[in-house]
Amino acid sequence: MDFKGIWENIKEKLSPLVEKARGFYEENKMLSYIIVGLVALLFLCIILLIALTGKKKEAEIIPGTVLELTEPLAIPDGPELPKEYTASRAPKDKWSQEESEEWFTIPSQKEIDSLSKANDNLINEITGAAP
Repeated sequence: MDFKGIWENIKEKLSPLVEKARGFYEENKMLSYIIVGLVALLFLCIILLIALTGKKKEAEIIPGTVLELTEPLAIPDGPELPKEYTASRAPKDKWSQEESEEWFTIPSQKEIDSLSKANDNLINEITGAAP
């Protein structure tokens, strides 16, 4: 590789750009100083940003914040379930007579009347808005 030839090629390509920059500087000195200052400030901010984000702080351990147990943890017993309590069951297609007697309770007349009244109120509420 010929580094001298590469350097000459780069110099040849950049010389018109350098001439334009010199011409701009001669015509607008104050604006050129402002642009150079802003670019320098931008580079300084980028360097500071890189320097500050590169450092990782180690977490400081504050005395008294580490939990030290004096006794082993004890898990409390849960609530006791009634003896005949069924948490889950396998559903069947059809119940036997004994099972239906065990689980089914016949509603009283008061419960039937209360359900009927609640249904009537719901129907009146729905149809009350209808013309």
